[in-house]
Amino acid sequence: MKSSCPSLYCLPKINEVKKSRPRKNMIFPETPPNEAERLKSLYLIDLLDKNNDERFDRLTRLMKLTFDVPVASLSLLDRERQWVLSSAGVDIRETPRSTSFCAHAILSEGVFVVKDTLKDKRFHDNPFVTGEPHVRFYAGYPVRLPDGMIAGTLCIVDSVPRDFSMDEANALIDFAAIVEDEFLIISKTMADNVTELMNKQSFLKLGQKRFEQFTRYQLPFSLIYLEIDNIKSIRDVLGDKEADAILKAFSGYIKSSLKKHDTGAYLGRGDFAVLLEHDVHNAEERYLFNLHSFMDDFNNKSRKSYHINYAYGLTNYEPSTHGSLMAMLELSSRTTFAEKRKKQPQ
Repeated sequence: MKSSCPSLYCLPKINEVKKSRPRKNMIFPETPPNEAERLKSLYLIDLLDKNNDERFDRLTRLMKLTFDVPVASLSLLDRERQWVLSSAGVDIRETPRSTSFCAHAILSEGVFVVKDTLKDKRFHDNPFVTGEPHVRFYAGYPVRLPDGMIAGTLCIVDSVPRDFSMDEANALIDFAAIVEDEFLIISKTMADNVTELMNKQSFLKLGQKRFEQFTRYQLPFSLIYLEIDNIKSIRDVLGDKEADAILKAFSGYIKSSLKKHDTGAYLGRGDFAVLLEHDVHNAEERYLFNLHSFMDDFNNKSRKSYHINYAYGLTNYEPSTHGSLMAMLELSSRTTFAEKRKKQPQ
């Protein structure tokens, strides 16, 4: 029987929901128009459910001292919750997004300031205002991922009303820029430099998480292994620039075709992998057909002396056979190799 969960990212019950249920007249934060793309980027950087990262903890401690406030935090906004990646002054790690000040702040173009929560109709009856930690002042600024999507906010909180000067606002923006620099460093370690797709190490890590989510909710999915023919020969004969152009063209299609829960990666040596959710009937067949059409069109328009050819291996998930992402990857790789052998002249 399939799970009744309506989404891949259904969450376990959050403890704070019961003891801090929002009141009826509280104004809930709106959802950004690019929410699906934003969440996809957030999941790819793999920072949710993590804490005790000294590079961020050092920053929030410094913010607490700089602004002379009891709480300074870096929060990420998931689908239904706020995850506190780092905080100085409070031990809360997870709260409902519906009661989150930061869920309002990500909708702001600049610094989002609430000088006195009791005088603001959006927050005067918020459970974090009427109860612990008794928020009376809030200032937050959205922090973005390298692709421009907002991950969450960097914020400060006080238990008394206060003003917030332009100099303080600029300082908060500067702290946010430091966070974004760290996000960029993290992202670069996860991505391949040429294709800008996830690298093999990241795919094995994040792809396994996605594998576990698919299997937990009994969602059908496939792994497609793709290998560009003769990429090494092209690099040896025509040079790195030509070979890299081929990889970029091929990866360009993969990036553009990935949907919300799909994961694509460049594994090196001309090999790619796509973990594909079956969100429609025959999703894997449609994907391969569209890829074939794209490459035909690309080859016809390229005016090069050669065509880009590829082989693929497709593995549909079977619970009795595939216990991990690696098992599916190895099987798809062997299928791809067999497919290439068939193409070779005897």
